[in-house]
Amino acid sequence: MSGRFAALAIAGGIAGLCAVNASLYNRPVNLAPIASAKARDGAVATGVSGSLQLSNAGDFSETFARPLFSPSRRKFVPEPVAPPPAEVAADAAPQPPAQSLPEVAPAAAPSLLGISIHGGAAKALLRQAGSDATHWYGKDETVDDWRVSVIEKDGAVLERNGKVTRILLYPPGPPNQAAPAASAAE
Repeated sequence: MSGRFAALAIAGGIAGLCAVNASLYNRPVNLAPIASAKARDGAVATGVSGSLQLSNAGDFSETFARPLFSPSRRKFVPEPVAPPPAEVAADAAPQPPAQSLPEVAPAAAPSLLGISIHGGAAKALLRQAGSDATHWYGKDETVDDWRVSVIEKDGAVLERNGKVTRILLYPPGPPNQAAPAASAAE
Protein backbone atom coordinates (compact mmCIF):
# COMPACT_ATOMS: atom_id res chain seq x y z
CA MET A 1 0.00 0.00 0.00
CA SER A 2 2.78 2.47 0.86
CA GLY A 3 4.48 1.75 -2.53
CA ARG A 4 1.31 2.75 -4.38
CA PHE A 5 0.96 5.85 -2.23
CA ALA A 6 4.58 6.88 -2.93
CA ALA A 7 4.08 6.35 -6.68
CA LEU A 8 0.84 8.36 -6.53
CA ALA A 9 2.60 11.17 -4.61
CA ILE A 10 5.44 11.31 -7.13
CA ALA A 11 2.99 11.36 -10.05
CA GLY A 12 1.04 14.17 -8.37
CA GLY A 13 4.25 16.18 -7.83
CA ILE A 14 5.23 15.77 -11.46
CA ALA A 15 1.74 16.82 -12.59
CA GLY A 16 1.95 19.92 -10.35
CA LEU A 17 5.36 20.89 -11.79
CA CYS A 18 3.98 20.44 -15.33
CA ALA A 19 1.09 22.77 -14.48
CA VAL A 20 3.48 25.44 -13.12
CA ASN A 21 5.66 25.07 -16.22
CA ALA A 22 2.66 25.50 -18.53
CA SER A 23 1.51 28.63 -16.68
CA LEU A 24 5.01 30.17 -16.83
CA TYR A 25 5.31 29.35 -20.53
CA ASN A 26 2.36 31.58 -21.38
CA ARG A 27 3.53 34.62 -19.38
CA PRO A 28 5.55 37.39 -21.07
CA VAL A 29 9.08 37.91 -19.78
CA ASN A 30 10.09 41.33 -18.44
CA LEU A 31 13.79 41.92 -19.08
CA ALA A 32 13.91 45.35 -17.42
CA PRO A 33 16.50 45.67 -14.63
CA ILE A 34 15.21 45.23 -11.12
CA ALA A 35 15.24 48.38 -9.00
CA SER A 36 17.76 48.14 -6.17
CA ALA A 37 17.21 49.10 -2.56
CA LYS A 38 18.85 52.45 -3.34
CA ALA A 39 16.20 53.15 -5.97
CA ARG A 40 13.41 52.48 -3.47
CA ASP A 41 15.06 54.75 -0.89
CA GLY A 42 15.27 57.68 -3.31
CA ALA A 43 19.04 57.64 -3.96
CA VAL A 44 18.51 57.45 -7.71
CA ALA A 45 19.04 60.37 -10.06
CA THR A 46 18.22 60.39 -13.73
CA GLY A 47 21.05 61.55 -15.96
CA VAL A 48 20.79 63.74 -19.04
CA SER A 49 20.57 60.71 -21.34
CA GLY A 50 17.82 59.11 -19.25
CA SER A 51 20.04 56.45 -17.68
CA LEU A 52 20.01 55.83 -13.97
CA GLN A 53 22.85 57.31 -11.94
CA LEU A 54 23.30 55.83 -8.46
CA SER A 55 24.83 58.39 -6.13
CA ASN A 56 26.48 55.83 -3.82
CA ALA A 57 27.33 53.22 -6.45
CA GLY A 58 31.05 53.07 -5.68
CA ASP A 59 34.07 53.55 -7.89
CA PHE A 60 34.54 50.81 -10.49
CA SER A 61 37.37 52.56 -12.35
CA GLU A 62 39.92 50.01 -11.12
CA THR A 63 37.70 47.17 -12.35
CA PHE A 64 37.28 48.69 -15.80
CA ALA A 65 40.99 49.59 -16.07
CA ARG A 66 42.10 45.94 -15.96
CA PRO A 67 42.13 44.28 -19.39
CA LEU A 68 39.78 41.30 -19.48
CA PHE A 69 41.69 39.15 -21.98
CA SER A 70 45.22 39.75 -20.70
CA PRO A 71 46.56 36.76 -18.74
CA SER A 72 48.09 38.96 -16.01
CA ARG A 73 45.10 41.39 -15.83
CA ARG A 74 47.65 44.20 -15.68
CA LYS A 75 47.49 47.32 -17.81
CA PHE A 76 49.89 47.23 -20.77
CA VAL A 77 52.96 49.38 -20.20
CA PRO A 78 55.34 49.57 -23.17
CA GLU A 79 59.03 49.13 -22.48
CA PRO A 80 60.97 52.41 -22.40
CA VAL A 81 62.86 53.11 -25.60
CA ALA A 82 66.52 53.97 -25.10
CA PRO A 83 67.66 57.11 -26.91
CA PRO A 84 69.92 56.48 -29.89
CA PRO A 85 73.62 56.81 -29.13
CA ALA A 86 75.14 60.19 -29.88
CA GLU A 87 77.25 60.37 -33.03
CA VAL A 88 80.88 61.29 -32.59
CA ALA A 89 82.34 63.58 -35.20
CA ALA A 90 85.55 62.26 -36.69
CA ASP A 91 88.03 63.90 -39.02
CA ALA A 92 88.32 60.83 -41.20
CA ALA A 93 88.74 61.05 -44.93
CA PRO A 94 85.44 60.84 -46.73
CA GLN A 95 84.84 57.36 -47.99
CA PRO A 96 83.53 56.80 -51.48
CA PRO A 97 79.96 55.52 -51.51
CA ALA A 98 79.94 51.77 -51.69
CA GLN A 99 77.75 50.01 -54.18
CA SER A 100 74.67 49.13 -52.27
CA LEU A 101 72.39 46.31 -53.10
CA PRO A 102 68.73 47.14 -53.15
CA GLU A 103 67.45 46.37 -49.69
CA VAL A 104 64.24 44.46 -49.48
CA ALA A 105 62.48 44.89 -46.20
CA PRO A 106 61.48 41.57 -44.68
CA ALA A 107 57.75 41.04 -44.75
CA ALA A 108 56.21 41.29 -41.33
CA ALA A 109 54.52 38.16 -40.10
CA PRO A 110 50.80 38.34 -39.36
CA SER A 111 49.63 38.87 -35.76
CA LEU A 112 48.05 35.99 -33.87
CA LEU A 113 44.80 37.03 -32.17
CA GLY A 114 43.28 33.67 -31.22
CA ILE A 115 43.36 29.91 -31.53
CA SER A 116 40.46 27.47 -31.85
CA ILE A 117 40.99 23.74 -31.39
CA HIS A 118 37.82 21.72 -31.78
CA GLY A 119 37.60 18.01 -32.49
CA GLY A 120 41.24 17.79 -33.55
CA ALA A 121 40.88 20.61 -36.11
CA ALA A 122 42.95 23.66 -35.20
CA LYS A 123 42.52 27.16 -36.62
CA ALA A 124 44.39 30.37 -35.94
CA LEU A 125 42.84 33.86 -36.06
CA LEU A 126 45.44 35.96 -37.85
CA ARG A 127 45.56 39.67 -38.69
CA GLN A 128 47.40 40.45 -41.89
CA ALA A 129 50.37 42.79 -41.50
CA GLY A 130 49.39 46.41 -42.17
CA SER A 131 45.68 45.62 -42.25
CA ASP A 132 42.78 45.38 -39.85
CA ALA A 133 41.32 42.37 -41.66
CA THR A 134 41.26 39.14 -39.63
CA HIS A 135 40.48 35.63 -40.81
CA TRP A 136 40.64 32.07 -39.49
CA TYR A 137 43.37 29.95 -41.10
CA GLY A 138 43.94 26.21 -40.80
CA LYS A 139 47.10 24.16 -41.18
CA ASP A 140 48.82 24.52 -44.59
CA GLU A 141 46.74 27.59 -45.54
CA THR A 142 48.52 30.75 -46.74
CA VAL A 143 48.27 34.32 -45.45
CA ASP A 144 50.47 37.08 -46.97
CA ASP A 145 52.71 34.38 -48.53
CA TRP A 146 53.22 32.85 -45.06
CA ARG A 147 52.17 29.20 -44.80
CA VAL A 148 50.64 28.10 -41.50
CA SER A 149 52.65 24.95 -40.71
CA VAL A 150 51.76 24.23 -37.05
CA ILE A 151 48.99 25.44 -34.74
CA GLU A 152 49.47 24.81 -31.01
CA LYS A 153 47.43 25.79 -27.97
CA ASP A 154 49.66 28.80 -27.22
CA GLY A 155 51.03 29.80 -30.62
CA ALA A 156 51.44 29.12 -34.33
CA VAL A 157 54.41 28.47 -36.60
CA LEU A 158 54.53 30.20 -40.00
CA GLU A 159 56.94 29.51 -42.87
CA ARG A 160 57.91 31.69 -45.82
CA ASN A 161 60.76 31.15 -48.29
CA GLY A 162 62.60 28.89 -45.83
CA LYS A 163 62.16 31.35 -42.95
CA VAL A 164 60.32 29.96 -39.91
CA THR A 165 58.57 32.25 -37.42
CA ARG A 166 56.79 31.22 -34.22
CA ILE A 167 54.07 33.61 -33.11
CA LEU A 168 52.88 33.35 -29.50
CA LEU A 169 49.28 33.98 -28.49
CA TYR A 170 50.47 35.71 -25.31
CA PRO A 171 53.95 37.15 -25.92
CA PRO A 172 56.10 37.36 -22.77
CA GLY A 173 55.80 40.74 -21.12
CA PRO A 174 58.09 42.70 -18.84
CA PRO A 175 59.05 40.99 -15.57
CA ASN A 176 56.41 41.11 -12.87
CA GLN A 177 57.11 44.19 -10.77
CA ALA A 178 54.52 43.33 -8.09
CA ALA A 179 56.66 40.48 -6.67
CA PRO A 180 59.52 42.72 -5.31
CA ALA A 181 56.99 45.02 -3.66
CA ALA A 182 55.30 42.07 -1.97
CA SER A 183 58.60 40.66 -0.68
CA ALA A 184 59.65 44.09 0.65
CA ALA A 185 56.43 44.34 2.66
CA GLU A 186 57.22 41.14 4.61
